[in-house]
Amino acid sequence: MLMLMQVIIGAVLRCPWPLYVRMLMKDAVRWRSSLDVTELVLPSSVEEAVNELLDNLEQHLGVVFVSHTLAFITVAINGLCEVRLIDHV
Repeated sequence: MLMLMQVIIGAVLRCPWPLYVRMLMKDAVRWRSSLDVTELVLPSSVEEAVNELLDNLEQHLGVVFVSHTLAFITVAINGLCEVRLIDHV
């Protein structure tokens, strides 16, 4: 447990951006206590963390769904409500 805390603190010290810390903590709460810290590979930047998130979404939901959803969000001037997003996707 102590090694895991050291790994997390080291990652946060290398990239102290709030978005990175939040994404790291969301991942960390899902880690099991039996996790081998020596095999743990953490993203080194916000960009890597976001890319990992999008890759995981594409694996679970499909590339087409994720790309279309992100395209709708991108072109929406005032954002999209959940109902409208479901209607178009």
